[in-house]
Amino acid sequence: MPLNSYHFEDHWFVPFPPDEVWRVLSRAEDFPLWWRGVYLTAKARNGEKEPRVGALVDVTARGFLPYKLRFTIESTALERPRLIQFKATGDFVTDASRWIVEPAPGGSRVTLDWNPRVEKGVVKYFSPLLRPLFRANHNWTMRRGQRQIVEFMTANAKKSGAKER
Repeated sequence: MPLNSYHFEDHWFVPFPPDEVWRVLSRAEDFPLWWRGVYLTAKARNGEKEPRVGALVDVTARGFLPYKLRFTIESTALERPRLIQFKATGDFVTDASRWIVEPAPGGSRVTLDWNPRVEKGVVKYFSPLLRPLFRANHNWTMRRGQRQIVEFMTANAKKSGAKER
């Protein structure tokens, strides 16, 4: 495996049903709304809001390290409510990564199986030396993601509940 290639498998618990979690995760263009401080921008190329295979979303993201990553996410398979498969091009390149959403007591278990090869110069060239730091950067982003998706979904559920009354 090239030294600029990584494999991450992350697990989240989200206290909402799989269909609702899948709906949030399948809309990469909305990541900046809830994955604050990590996803800085995300713009669907065709302006569509509904997820579909082949959809392209241009993203700018960061971790705690002082650089930004720009990449495009392409949905390659969507199986509601359990699978979102995607690939990325740009500063990250992947061929097949996936979000897997499964029912769990009290909500959903979410797995991100992410296989990026980093092409951004500074990360690519320093990967042999700074691999543990780049992994820590990834872990920082994922902790924020898990906490913030729960906050986002909880706030939206409260708003929906208030509207129904």
